[in-house]
Amino acid sequence: MLLAAASGSADAWSYLGLGHAFVANMTGNTVLVGLAIFTGHDLAARVIALVCYLPGVAFAAWLTRRVVAGVLWSRAISWTLLLEGALMAGAEAAWSALHHGPDAVPLPIHLLLGIVAFAIGMQSGAMLQLHIPGIVTTYITGTWTNLVSGLTTFRSRERGKPQRERARFEERLVMQAATVVVYLASAVLVGWVDRFAPGAIGLVPASAILAAAVYGLARQ
Repeated sequence: MLLAAASGSADAWSYLGLGHAFVANMTGNTVLVGLAIFTGHDLAARVIALVCYLPGVAFAAWLTRRVVAGVLWSRAISWTLLLEGALMAGAEAAWSALHHGPDAVPLPIHLLLGIVAFAIGMQSGAMLQLHIPGIVTTYITGTWTNLVSGLTTFRSRERGKPQRERARFEERLVMQAATVVVYLASAVLVGWVDRFAPGAIGLVPASAILAAAVYGLARQ
């Protein structure tokens, strides 16, 4: 849930203040890049977000390359998330220092966009190692799809299965629904912060990521 809050709020932050691009939703960025080729609207920001997200995924995949399949939560994942949180906190500190409006100082804003996109890419790459069925914390379309599909076919798919398997499937549906709700709520929170304290927007994703990393390390 913390990671879903981090990615939802980071996407909201980047769209509102870092060039109208997404840092987690690469499907949306790909479409926006295609449109911007002819419209010219914020092409640079969308390309920067996409190009920086991909090496973030690769870097996290390398950091977590020795995670054993089936491990509930590896220390390598927690350290990767901690590094992501540090990058996000640094971006927030710079954003707060430079913040004079969403269109001010375009070059540093694009630099911040690249840092945030790289950090969220790290989260995506690290969380792949957990193999949580039907739940993705950085691009919510997959979670929406699995949730609706599961709710639609719940009775037919679970008929005749042992109670333990049914309980596990129900738990997964609850997690999917909670992920969607938290993702949406984090975007709402960023909208509120943008209205009343715009220089503090980055605190929302940075705090959520750091909390998840610290919690993961504390449990081990």
